[in-house]
Amino acid sequence: MVMSNKSIVALGLPASGKTTFLAALWHLLTNEKVNGHLSLAKLEAGEAAHLRSIASRWLQAKNQDRTFHSGNKTVKLSLKPASGEIFELTFPDIAGEAFAQMWEMRECPSDVAEALQTNGVLLFIHADKIRVPGWIADDLAQSQDLGVVIGGDPTPWKPQSSPTQVQLVDILQCLQLPPLYVGPRRLAVILSAWDKVENDGVSPERFLKLNLPLLYQYLEGGLGEGWKMRVFGVSAQGADYDREGGEPNADAERMREIEVPSHRIRVVAKDAESHDLTEPVYWLLG
Repeated sequence: MVMSNKSIVALGLPASGKTTFLAALWHLLTNEKVNGHLSLAKLEAGEAAHLRSIASRWLQAKNQDRTFHSGNKTVKLSLKPASGEIFELTFPDIAGEAFAQMWEMRECPSDVAEALQTNGVLLFIHADKIRVPGWIADDLAQSQDLGVVIGGDPTPWKPQSSPTQVQLVDILQCLQLPPLYVGPRRLAVILSAWDKVENDGVSPERFLKLNLPLLYQYLEGGLGEGWKMRVFGVSAQGADYDREGGEPNADAERMREIEVPSHRIRVVAKDAESHDLTEPVYWLLG
């Protein structure tokens, strides 16, 4: 029997949660403590070292090493849905700097361009690290309240200083133009670190609309015909983890004390919540 091949790509700016998601996903698949939409059938030879490394750090509640320093990785997983045939899933773990480069330098490395030739896209946004637009009127009012005199030479504009939503809309536009155009896609928006913002008391869709209105409008009306989109609030860690070389923190210790580590994971979509991190991936596959 010939195994079918499917691929997705995780897209996001630096430190948006892509590697943490993959680490938690691997732990979930290998420990089998949570019933999910997908289960692991087998792992391609040579793939285990990277996944075990990042999953080990996740299990110990330690922050992940930046992908930028360790290099892009591509893993291939043989997965099986609850009902259906085994298929091979290709999942590139690409540094966020590569996507930031698309905005800042108008360049896209060939390996990243190749990875983007897929119909399933996970768009990661760190919900607690959104760079918002700065308004001149607000800055002026704040300086007046503080008694600060604004003066001196203006600060030169830099592309990396642009609001998060501006950068992401531009990258999504690139996906609808040659050479990255592949036709309609399925787009799962992942609001990572959902535990940091869930006390706002709004759904993931509402959070996106309130905090990233330009991106929300583009997702609603700017995507090409045939695109499908869904928003997920994802907490793949559950809390802040220990930083490299730093002192252990109480939140990380609390996560380590959870009897079933997979229960650190929380996925919120529409009105439902689960520990099943395969849900966004399963939805992408249609």
